[in-house]
Amino acid sequence: MKVEYTIGEMAKLYHVSTDTLRYYEKEGLLIPKRAKNGYRVYTLFDTWKLNVISMMKRLGVSLGEIKAFLDQRSVDREKELLKEEAMYIKEQMASLQEQLHHIEEGLRILEDAVNPKRMGQVSYCHFPKRKMIYIERAISSDDEVDMAFSQLMNKKPGGWPIYNRDFATILPLEQLLRKEYNQYSHAVLLLADDQEPYDGELKEGEYAILRVKGPYEKLALAYQDLLSAIDSSGKKVVGNAIERYMIDVNHSANPEEYVTELQIRVE
Repeated sequence: MKVEYTIGEMAKLYHVSTDTLRYYEKEGLLIPKRAKNGYRVYTLFDTWKLNVISMMKRLGVSLGEIKAFLDQRSVDREKELLKEEAMYIKEQMASLQEQLHHIEEGLRILEDAVNPKRMGQVSYCHFPKRKMIYIERAISSDDEVDMAFSQLMNKKPGGWPIYNRDFATILPLEQLLRKEYNQYSHAVLLLADDQEPYDGELKEGEYAILRVKGPYEKLALAYQDLLSAIDSSGKKVVGNAIERYMIDVNHSANPEEYVTELQIRVE
């Protein structure tokens, strides 16, 4: 087993730069021996120190505090450090588990979006209240929709994760009945039940649903088909329309692959 390392070997072994190692030396955290030729030589004890420095930096500990720990090592301080590292790992595991949950949900939505049995068929579904964040303003063009969606992604400090992009627009009932199918009042990002913060909720109730595949030019005719089906069923339109973009430019560069779900609240 190798017991001494050059600065280059140490940097490669621990995935740090030689400049970083020189900086740690300057700050008194990691001072290597010097060989007869003047080159820096790192020992096994130095590798332990570098592991500790990396661990403590990951925990957000300042270099001054790290130096104090290294200079005044004790069993109690070591136990404290290991407990903090264990807590950090648990937090990371919880965060990764949450990310995995939402990624799997995004995959489920995509798989459902391309289900041919759901395409072009009017159906009715009772939705509970649905969390959302939204931007309220008049929107009438694709560019305005895209801009609003970009702003929605940044409403949360640090931004929403890229896999969280269940976007929709709201078409007011008045515009719906006037057949003004591109005069939206809100841009919306739908959230899972466990996601925070949120601005409001879509109303609970029964919705008539029609899923449309292809470019947005198909939506005007699809709205007419959906309204006709609602009328034939004896139901009544009582709320705004929701235009949910299950597959859009974020998922595919081919408009023929777009999938848009129209939802209209009925009684």
